[in-house]
Amino acid sequence: MSREINLYGQKKKFLNFRWKELLVSSLFLILIAASCSKDWDEHYAPADPALNQSLWDYIEAEEDFSIFTQLLVQNELDSLLKGNQQFTLFIPNNDAFSKVPDSIDIGEFILSHLISPNIFNIRNLTGPKHLQTLAGKFALLEKVDEKYYFDEVEIIHASPLFLNGRYYEVDQLPLAKPNFEEYFRVQLPGLYSYLKYQTYDSLDKSMSTPIGFDDNGNTVYDSVFITINPFENKYFPVSEETREDYATFILFTQEQYTSALDEMASQIGGVYQSHEDIPLVWQESVLLPVVLDNGIFADMLSIDELSSPTLININGEHVVLDVAAIDPDSRYLCSNGIIYHFYDFSIDESLYTGEIRREGESLIDSVGTDFYVWKESVIVQGEIVEPSGSKSDFASGGGYVVAGLGNSFAGSYSVEFTFQNIFPGRHRLEWGANYRPSGIYTIYINDDPIGEYDIFNLRSALLSVTGDIFSPNSAGFNRVDFWVENLTEYGDVRVKFEYKESGFSTNNGFNIDYVSLFPSPL
Repeated sequence: MSREINLYGQKKKFLNFRWKELLVSSLFLILIAASCSKDWDEHYAPADPALNQSLWDYIEAEEDFSIFTQLLVQNELDSLLKGNQQFTLFIPNNDAFSKVPDSIDIGEFILSHLISPNIFNIRNLTGPKHLQTLAGKFALLEKVDEKYYFDEVEIIHASPLFLNGRYYEVDQLPLAKPNFEEYFRVQLPGLYSYLKYQTYDSLDKSMSTPIGFDDNGNTVYDSVFITINPFENKYFPVSEETREDYATFILFTQEQYTSALDEMASQIGGVYQSHEDIPLVWQESVLLPVVLDNGIFADMLSIDELSSPTLININGEHVVLDVAAIDPDSRYLCSNGIIYHFYDFSIDESLYTGEIRREGESLIDSVGTDFYVWKESVIVQGEIVEPSGSKSDFASGGGYVVAGLGNSFAGSYSVEFTFQNIFPGRHRLEWGANYRPSGIYTIYINDDPIGEYDIFNLRSALLSVTGDIFSPNSAGFNRVDFWVENLTEYGDVRVKFEYKESGFSTNNGFNIDYVSLFPSPL
């Protein structure tokens, strides 16, 4: 009996000890929490605020906000804060205004950017958030290393909730960030011109009212037009701002772009001496699409996120970036995303000195099972012969095109297509084909003949104009080439193959695996 009482007594003593230990621990945690809350409140909240005041009454009486409130009065914005609508203010203190350069006009727009027509608690931030301001802009709110920022300006003080809102104090003036289009207009005028050049007006039939018919029976509308920008439809609406839709651009600076064009001009030589000589049509149809396809991404991405091996561009295509070439300190916040710049920018020489190839398959369209027609851009004259698309692992792109003309064809037949955006100078044209069916063809560049050839000869090893040897593969595919000396101006190049007569083989026709143009300086 005594033994049991003794054990119970020990147990009771142990429980009393654990209870005291838990009580002390709980009190310790409460004190820590109170201390953290106290630190926050001391840093972010005013002492003894009169919470039954209006927001305007409080800030008007705050001496360190005198410049801000005076400017609100001058711009007739104070009346907004005297009503019952609720606002969140981001108030630059007097010291912040002392740092503003004289060149900045602190007008109604800038002040409106510091006012949001709703209440927001920064403690609720779980990630970057855009907050719309009275100016119509979206300001970025962020939490970084336990500090809070409004458009990259640190918030140094936060108020409690007043009758119609709250404020956050900053000691720098947060200027409204431009959207991408506004940034391009000032910093990258060439890119801005490219974007605006594509804009056109289109009839919106859904909003237009039919009012009759013209003499040809076409409907006539009381027209309503909408503005369409193909760039914004393909990539990102750079002129728009929303709370949820952001992008990341990897771009050059205007100075880098000009320098890269200068270097390109020196590489081409001849009449090309500086960036001013590089045709604008080439920049807009070749260079800029390549840069943009590899440099626009959805969402606001960090440098680490851009280095992901699974990175895809804004159109869902896989992209591999050399992140080491991107300057992380160049990060520029826009109201609808982020811009980074390269440390240096150069133009890939393959865009203007490399091979330009047209696969045979690119000249035809499939309009049914095993039924093809030439594309509208391909000019075919003479005998009406529909092309046939054929597959082959031995062909350049896995396929080739044949148009059969029959045995010992004696009629006329020609096929003409275009290479676009070719710089002037000496080139080499290379024609890849199968030796069956055959025929003797004259090859023209911009209506000037550059050579004549019987396709049947492709079955044998051939001597290139460069001195190399072209050998046929086991499926009968080979190539032949010719010098092109008549390209004296930048522009499109027309290539025509014209049937002349039956060759060594009586099974005649036109066939093409590919045609390439190679810039070939002397």
